[in-house]
Amino acid sequence: MKIKPKDGNKTFCMAPWSHTYLSPQSERRMCCASREKAEWATQYLDSDKAEENSFYNPGKLEDHWNSDYMKGIRRDLMAGKEISQCQVCNDQLLNVSIYRDYFNKTLFPNKIDEAFEKTRDDGHTYMPPISFDYRVRNLCNFKCRMCGDQLSSSWEAERRAMGDYDAEDNTDYWAQKKNKPAIENFQKDVAEAELWKAVKDGTIEEIYWVGGEPLMWEIHWEIMQYLIDNDLAKNVWIRYNSNFSRSKYKHWDLKDMLPHFKMVQMCASIDGTGEIVEYVRHGIKWDSWIANFKNFLFLNKQYGDYGIAFDLTITTPGLFSLKELFDLALELDIHTLIKTTFAFDSSIMMCPQVLPRELFDEVIDDILDYIRPKVEANQKYNYWITCLEDLKNRQVFSEQYPDWQKGLVQGKERLAKVDKWRNNEDILNDIYLKHNKKVYDWWNSNII
Repeated sequence: MKIKPKDGNKTFCMAPWSHTYLSPQSERRMCCASREKAEWATQYLDSDKAEENSFYNPGKLEDHWNSDYMKGIRRDLMAGKEISQCQVCNDQLLNVSIYRDYFNKTLFPNKIDEAFEKTRDDGHTYMPPISFDYRVRNLCNFKCRMCGDQLSSSWEAERRAMGDYDAEDNTDYWAQKKNKPAIENFQKDVAEAELWKAVKDGTIEEIYWVGGEPLMWEIHWEIMQYLIDNDLAKNVWIRYNSNFSRSKYKHWDLKDMLPHFKMVQMCASIDGTGEIVEYVRHGIKWDSWIANFKNFLFLNKQYGDYGIAFDLTITTPGLFSLKELFDLALELDIHTLIKTTFAFDSSIMMCPQVLPRELFDEVIDDILDYIRPKVEANQKYNYWITCLEDLKNRQVFSEQYPDWQKGLVQGKERLAKVDKWRNNEDILNDIYLKHNKKVYDWWNSNII
């Protein structure tokens, strides 16, 4: 049975009819947020680990698009079933806004009827992918605390330099030197070719540039130029998640290219200000970053409120610069996309829910008390209140995980190890001491 959204289907998502995702490790999934079992290596949002006997055997898009797996997904979504792969949206794990709405309400609302008409009862669709999120490499110049080596070459280089890879650990399968050349060859010879084909065929309608750091990839600049030169840019939506540390590459300047496109959404990742963001986003220089960001405010005049926006991931230390970041958003008259640091378990120290309930509530309430009067004067920013109240209502680790104390010890050990690598052992302690003595005392009462 097929049920359209207008007839009450609340789980339907256009992604499996329009969108295709590929990780830097060649994992294919419905979208970047989907919770799918890894075929051979643990990926950053997986709920299941790879089997011990896994091996590198990536599939091509032409085989994946109407595979038995994808057909089954489409059948379930057309029937209005709630599937585990869509847990991030179903349970709003990252934020109050959901990725499903982006596909259904922003990008492709006019294609929903077509999706039902062009899909057989067995789930085979005659619609080609028109939206691409291809993370063809993990090249990135930052080592953000809530990220890791799978999505950052700087993280990877650091781990290699510190001898942190276990050759026998299957979760690092992709990073093992015996396997990495095959992955790199597939990404270059197959993945890039698939992306280029969609571009040159003129079928592509949206590109989501995200990495790694896509503004460091030569293929990004080449494709953008091709779309402009061939009068295709006017038909294409361009969306970025970028650390936005740079906007020029060789002879290209992003500021000159973006106005050619049908729609642009620049999500500039920033999780605080000053010393706090420089700790969280290792490699960023705050003063130069904000100066570069201001050069692109013109995008909001051409493309609307989300032409350029702050993309905020709330971290534990980042809580203490949210007031300043909110004030800056007000000053610049820009929006902020807000999500929380995702936690697989209680060892994720950057997730604010690591705080005990009493402290957690106190910190969030303090931020809310600060911004509420300003939001009352400017209702456009009411979503800040909504997001922070949602965060406050989430379970803290001690409520969510029976082994939270064990996770806390493991997480602090890992954090201390990385801080030592980067010669900044005292920075986090100093941030907590400067901004909240109670958090400082709690942190050090559990010190290893």
